[in-house]
Amino acid sequence: MTFLNENSSNFKRGVTLIEILLAVIMLSMLFGSGYSIMTYSRRETEKGFWIQQAITQLRNGSRAITQKLKMTSYPSTIIRRNSGATEEQKVLSYKEKREYDYTGRLRKIEVNDSTDFDMHAIVTHGGGISPTFEDQTIMYFPICTPETEDEGSYEEGKIVWVELVLRPSREYRLTGLGTLHMIERHETFSTKSLPDRVFALKKKFDRSLPIKTDKVLIDDVREVGVDYFDVKEFKGRGVSKEGVLGEKRITKRILVTLDITCSHPKDGKIWLSDQSSVINNVEIVEVAATNLMELLAINGSSADIKFNGTTMTVTKNQMIGTYRVTRILTDAVVLVTPGSEVERYLTLKSS
Repeated sequence: MTFLNENSSNFKRGVTLIEILLAVIMLSMLFGSGYSIMTYSRRETEKGFWIQQAITQLRNGSRAITQKLKMTSYPSTIIRRNSGATEEQKVLSYKEKREYDYTGRLRKIEVNDSTDFDMHAIVTHGGGISPTFEDQTIMYFPICTPETEDEGSYEEGKIVWVELVLRPSREYRLTGLGTLHMIERHETFSTKSLPDRVFALKKKFDRSLPIKTDKVLIDDVREVGVDYFDVKEFKGRGVSKEGVLGEKRITKRILVTLDITCSHPKDGKIWLSDQSSVINNVEIVEVAATNLMELLAINGSSADIKFNGTTMTVTKNQMIGTYRVTRILTDAVVLVTPGSEVERYLTLKSS
């Protein structure tokens, strides 16, 4: 009987141990499910916060760019002279020089063919500029304040050069995304010593000018597109004293469109875009892209890359522009400049 009691006691302790193990397993499953739900909820909440932030940045960034584009202008000179009881004002323009006779009739009009003060932009023609491991100037343009001259005072003109730059983000190696910056440089101009005043001004955009402001407009930029449409506009036509008509002068009214697309850094299927369209006050010059690369696909030991608009398949040790392919990973291509040991990652974007 004693032997049976001992076995019975052992049996009871064994049942208790099994119950504890079952309880531990059930609690583990419960906590695991709870953790999964919390992780999912946190991830979705982060996506919600990102969408809210991206909408705000796109709206504010596009508005800032639109305001600057509306202010584009060429340099000019305003000369005021008092003639008795009246004040005479003469406005001289950088882009054109007009000559009138005493009756106010246009006798001659000359157009300045220089493009130094035109907008310079990488025009994508329906495509897009993706971030790379290098800074890319999307466009730059001038905002000019006239120089003014009175009989007793003089004030130099001012030029604000605005540059939009697409830079790789801090996590570009992992995300392939970039940040859009607006950079401003200021300088002045004076044409008092020039025979044709502002019409003969010789200045151009110079990156050596000190940077006044460098503002981040939009984070997590996936692509930027630039396009424009122009309409010819009659500028004027002079006539000589002998009645001979001069050449017709035509200018262009230009509508510039800027498309900006953002993508979630951890989920490329979540993306937002915004567009800014403005009638420009200066003409536009298309700038050719250099070393403009986009990683399209990775196929084992080779990769498909779009380089300056042309799609090419590359392998290890092959040259792409000034870079050499050193490694092809599952989600990136590693490039180096010959003679340098600094590795640069061209990252595959999530579709």
